Amino acid sequence: MTLTLSGRARTALDSICDTFVPGGEGLPSATELGVPEAVVMAVSGNPSAAERDQFSGLLEAWDTEAAGTPESPFSSLSDAQRERTLLAWADAPDGDRRAAFQALRKGILLSYYALPHAGDGPNPVDEALGYPGPLGPPTDPPPKTIRPLEINQDTELECDVCVVGSGAGGGTAAGVLAAAGLDVVVVEAGDYYSEEDFDGAELPGYARLYLNGGGVATADQSIGLLAGACLGGGTVVNYTWCFRPPEHVRDDWTDRLGLVDWAGQDFDDSLDAVWERLQINAENSIPSERDHAMRRGLEALGWHSEVMQRNCRGCTEEVCRLCHYGCQIGAKQSTTKTWLQDAHDAGARIVVNAPAERILIDGGRARGVEARTIDGHRVTVRARAVAAAAGALHTPALLIRSGVDGPAVGKNLYLHPVLIVWGVFDEEVRPWQGVLGSTFSDELLDMGEGYGVKYEHAATPPSILAIFAPWRGARESSELMQALPHTAGYGCLMRAREGGEVRVGPDGLPSAHWALSDFDRDNMRTALDGAARILEAGGARRIYSSHAGWVSYEPGADGGRERFLEDADRCGWGAAQVTLGCFHLMGTARMGRSREDSVCDQSGEAWDVEGLYVVDGSVLPTGLGVNPMVTIEAAAHKIARGMAAGLSR
Repeated sequence: MTLTLSGRARTALDSICDTFVPGGEGLPSATELGVPEAVVMAVSGNPSAAERDQFSGLLEAWDTEAAGTPESPFSSLSDAQRERTLLAWADAPDGDRRAAFQALRKGILLSYYALPHAGDGPNPVDEALGYPGPLGPPTDPPPKTIRPLEINQDTELECDVCVVGSGAGGGTAAGVLAAAGLDVVVVEAGDYYSEEDFDGAELPGYARLYLNGGGVATADQSIGLLAGACLGGGTVVNYTWCFRPPEHVRDDWTDRLGLVDWAGQDFDDSLDAVWERLQINAENSIPSERDHAMRRGLEALGWHSEVMQRNCRGCTEEVCRLCHYGCQIGAKQSTTKTWLQDAHDAGARIVVNAPAERILIDGGRARGVEARTIDGHRVTVRARAVAAAAGALHTPALLIRSGVDGPAVGKNLYLHPVLIVWGVFDEEVRPWQGVLGSTFSDELLDMGEGYGVKYEHAATPPSILAIFAPWRGARESSELMQALPHTAGYGCLMRAREGGEVRVGPDGLPSAHWALSDFDRDNMRTALDGAARILEAGGARRIYSSHAGWVSYEPGADGGRERFLEDADRCGWGAAQVTLGCFHLMGTARMGRSREDSVCDQSGEAWDVEGLYVVDGSVLPTGLGVNPMVTIEAAAHKIARGMAAGLSR
């Protein structure tokens, strides 16, 4: 449905957008570019009616109550007054105001810098940034190789196993189960896209391929959450960085959690099978200017530096920079290229655009799945077993909607919060060029108790800088964006010790709740210092953080890193005080040794329902501290092998 705003609310939105980006000097303003319409369209796609109402209610009150008065409406203030008002929200002691500011900032700046160009000639925004723009439609793309079922009416299907979801967990499980000769039906909430659909356009890419168009965050804006929402899930949009689970994490699973049956030779065999099926290699990690700068810094510090292993075959620098909106040459070995294709070739049936509503349970046993297509057709799948792989947000929601509400369902939401630290160099690094990233450092992977940070970096189109850079005024923001060709961002990917939870509202939809603990804050502070050291040693002339306030220094001047860290502490580490993102969500239906602190046993089967297995990232017992795709696929592979053996008997 399309959100309808009153005239007063639309006036407020227009004025907010033009305060963030007023244009000038040859650049269009936000309203001239159509940003308010893009923001309304994005909010309209939010499935939560409560969040849509919250947005429209904020705008309705904006001019006369929230950010203005009847005598001095926000929209009638001068540009300087409006900026001061927005910054007062950014720095407010009230967390709700900070959260509202950050949500508006992200949505508006993302729309401005990622909207497809609709006019004639070159895109003036891209030209101002020195950015070449999206790739455009691929030439002579191959045809789609998976043929989902056409659902034109209410439909009933029967099978051995119904798999809900098709990402790293669901796709792998489907491939293993189908290869074992079982009749498999995959039910996927998103649509099927392949090379012909991947043009690198940022805003349409988010809308097509990511959960809620990429707009998921905790309610207090503690952290933004990205998850795939298409056939193949996160494996279609991830950065192709492949790691086995660190030994200290596996030791934690066995020594502290007692999961001896889980982390043994069978798991090693599954890891090997995944590594081989994905054709993981280092040969496709072609270094870019970003990599050279990072390697210079790591070498100067004497820190660990290693070439990235990636699940790519035939990757090229020219198109890789935007493959987080889909790889248009088919080099990325996502599940649609591997396990799902295997399942389809073995006879598995695949249903897309059909969010699962509930698991059918009778007599304490899973009997199938009910879903409804986006066109409103009911799909009922009768099955001997169910493999849940809807992701760490939607798997617990699916369980709860189905009446599976044990004490651990939705608890233990483990995240890898990412802080980006930016360096501006004298020379151009053109951060959008080259493969997504081919260098990492584990220098601080274990800072104590098995928790620490992995340093990575990724190709940076305008949207990434717009989301993570601070906004301290329109002119300053524009200057940061126009420095994009000289800017490199290093990600501090942290294994957070403390978990959060997923709650399910009356509408059946999940919401994530998580906060940076004192322990994790201290590790993140150390990670910030380490990233600054790498940038400084690599030659950056200015370094700044992704805090909401201005946290920056110039090496050799103005207090250096000591003052940099003091400024970070002064600006704060709380909700909406620092921009954190997370691409890895785990643990909300985790395995364990008892029903009290876990949802599944070590076979992946739910304690409360026979024949119901969890095979996605939510089954992992803890966070990993490394990109989890390989571990999730190995977990799904191991669990699916056990399912196949049991069902065959």
